[in-house]
Amino acid sequence: DCFLPILTFGLSEQFSLVRLQDMLSSIGLSVYDDDFEYESSGYPLLVPLPDGRRLVFDLTEPALFSNHDPQELGVAILSSTGVVKRRWGIAESLDSLEPHGTLSDSDLANLVMTCARERSPGSMYLEGRRYYVAPSSVPNAKSDVVLFITNATEEQGARDSATLQARSADVFRRIGKALTMHQTLDELAVLAVHEIASAAGLAAVLLWAKSLEDDRLSLRAHVGVSRQGAAAVYSLDPTERLSCPAELVASRRQVFWVNHVNDNMMTSALEGKFCYLQAGGVCALPLITGDRVVGVLELIGREGDPHFKTSRELFEVIAEHLTLSLNTCMMFESVQRLATHDPMTGLANHRTLQDFLHARVSESERNGTQIGVVMLDVDHFRSFNEEEGHDAGDTVLKRVANVIQEAVRPYDLAARYGGEEFSIIMPGLGMDFTLEVAERIRKLIEEIEYTTATGRIRHVTASLGVACYPQTAKEPAGLLKAADVALFRAKRAGRNQVVSYEGILRDENLNEDDEDSGLERWFTPEDRIKSDHLFAKLKPFYEFICRGLMLSKAQAQILENLIRIYPTYTRIMGTHDATLLRQIELAAEFRPLLPSLMMSSERFDGDGPMGMQGQRIPLLARILAVLLSIANENGRSLLHDSRRYDPEIISLVAEVQEAA
Repeated sequence: DCFLPILTFGLSEQFSLVRLQDMLSSIGLSVYDDDFEYESSGYPLLVPLPDGRRLVFDLTEPALFSNHDPQELGVAILSSTGVVKRRWGIAESLDSLEPHGTLSDSDLANLVMTCARERSPGSMYLEGRRYYVAPSSVPNAKSDVVLFITNATEEQGARDSATLQARSADVFRRIGKALTMHQTLDELAVLAVHEIASAAGLAAVLLWAKSLEDDRLSLRAHVGVSRQGAAAVYSLDPTERLSCPAELVASRRQVFWVNHVNDNMMTSALEGKFCYLQAGGVCALPLITGDRVVGVLELIGREGDPHFKTSRELFEVIAEHLTLSLNTCMMFESVQRLATHDPMTGLANHRTLQDFLHARVSESERNGTQIGVVMLDVDHFRSFNEEEGHDAGDTVLKRVANVIQEAVRPYDLAARYGGEEFSIIMPGLGMDFTLEVAERIRKLIEEIEYTTATGRIRHVTASLGVACYPQTAKEPAGLLKAADVALFRAKRAGRNQVVSYEGILRDENLNEDDEDSGLERWFTPEDRIKSDHLFAKLKPFYEFICRGLMLSKAQAQILENLIRIYPTYTRIMGTHDATLLRQIELAAEFRPLLPSLMMSSERFDGDGPMGMQGQRIPLLARILAVLLSIANENGRSLLHDSRRYDPEIISLVAEVQEAA
């Protein structure tokens, strides 16, 4: 016999190679000296020895290792009842294999008992080790069971890798299906967060995405988060603050990762508190397309989840796929919005208004419900546009649109009807409630202040007409017409008010004449003489005021037209001819002039006919009032009733008189 120290198993005695072979052959292991020529009948495991040679363990089934550390092998001899008789190697470090102990309560019990009962080999994986068992073939110990133990670190790695791959495949399958099911952003967001949370076994998922209206990052969908938590992180503002991981990610465009919520002060104060389940790791990823951040995805693992730490690459791939889907939805909604909304104000366009109103009328016919309709027109807007410029006019329209949008319910429709005119459709509201909403909008618009390029503040007002289905009209076109008629009456009554249509709409013959024939067509020969005389008298004051107040060319031209048309306007107003007054109201050439003509009788102290006060009176109306006082009474009222006029304009006129 060739005696060899078997240090592999940590034996304190020497065994012959033949004796070891006899002992281990009972579990299907053939043991050879590495110098011995043999023919393997199974799957050889090579174990190096201290003297440079190797032992060959011929396994009956494949194992996920090749050259193995001798210190990671072990053997135990067990009785048929599972009592440990002897042990060597790493078997000595296992509490379950204590000498004279029993495996009856161990996870290995079933494996050992089956082997003892059926006299057949077997194996199982348990807690990072692989256990092989077989009935003993040693004489006088044939009822024993031999247990061979190996460290299965490589097998554990393979198992983890296989689990991760299977998990990833399931996640991609489920999420991929979700990302191709919807074209709208909100639907996609809701389905995506639920599928990601379910497929990846997460505690919570949050998804922020940019809005088409204002480019803000807002929380579009979430799962596993309390209502208070969602409210706390609803809107992200990375340019102003960095109060949560999502804002940090949106600002720096880098992945945020912590292995546990308690490892970071920011996450312990937020994610550690607002998740329904006990939170573990946190991963927040930027969703970037091109050079633009379109959203942020935050994934929160469960406490004790062993897979979360190894899933970073998986999460990054999910974020890439989600980014593409979000960008596709945004592009689709952007194109769709261009077709249905006014690009400047963001409100629905005229076509969308008509479609919405027809649908709501059909519903109301079936359900017996009401519909409130409001038509709104910004007062003196054309005059404002001419005086301050189109950019200023666009700004005012946007601010009016914002007021309207914030004042209505989510399921109402606010639309730009055309120009400075807006429409509001409110399903389910009768006349009384519609009037309340219209009055609230009127007051909010009245609070709008616009600062001009010269630093002056101009106020905005609006006139509103109200109609209601089915009391006012029975069909959509008639309903809008009734509201428009009520709007016209509000403007005739002095503007900046709400008027409802009374009764049922009949045949209203209101043909508008928008043809611009110029102011000349309104002059009589006598009007022409008076106009030239009036302007010649006021020209020095007119020129000095234009320079002193730095009026624009458009404002100066309007002021000149106001002076020249005033005799004609006074004559027409004195006739009290309703038809003629209506023609003036609708004439394009009069529209920039009417606000100042109608407001020229207002008092700066607010005691005028309509109660307009101070800066709320149009600037050109205040100038015209002072100039008319000079023309008609040589300015006596400027001294005796100075509270009626703008003191700044009076001081300019005084400078002209002193110069004269």
